[in-house]
Amino acid sequence: MSAARDEILQVLRNNRPTPENHPLPPVRTLGDLDASRERFIASLKILGGDVLEPVEGETLDQAIMRRHPDAKVICSNVPEAKGTLPVEKVKTPQDAATIDVTVVRAPFGIAEMGSIFLSESQLPINSFAHLGQHIVVVLSPDSITANMHTAYQERPEFKSANYGVLMSGPSATADIQGVLIRGAQGVRSLSVWFA
Repeated sequence: MSAARDEILQVLRNNRPTPENHPLPPVRTLGDLDASRERFIASLKILGGDVLEPVEGETLDQAIMRRHPDAKVICSNVPEAKGTLPVEKVKTPQDAATIDVTVVRAPFGIAEMGSIFLSESQLPINSFAHLGQHIVVVLSPDSITANMHTAYQERPEFKSANYGVLMSGPSATADIQGVLIRGAQGVRSLSVWFA
């Protein structure tokens, strides 16, 4: 049975249309095209995320310690924050599970959903953004796109990534007696630092 399956899959691979011969149809731009920082923040807050607003003269490391004063293990994958654990030492999910605060840069955000996009380019291992207790995301306000349609059309990272994840605040569940619990799986908080 395995040989038959392999044979069928190989025939499919050999006859798969190429993008040059069969381009995808254009995607229509739909929905509200407001890509403002204000819309992004409003959507982010609805879903339990927050903005890490800097105090004048404050570095990102200082802002992280202000927001998470009990954090011992801070792992940064951005030059703006040093952290306490070099990102090069995070090689397994077990390593990522010890992190109190993960710091990453998102290539873009989506205003309609208050979401940030992360791929293998930002994450040294797949679980880097999910196993720590908290995540701080560095995002340029100029990198906010209006909605999924504009993200698909305008953002090259959306098409070039091997995989991608859209995060819209901490995970949440209301399964147990209808009570909303944030951070049930994955990070307990998501904060955006605009740079």
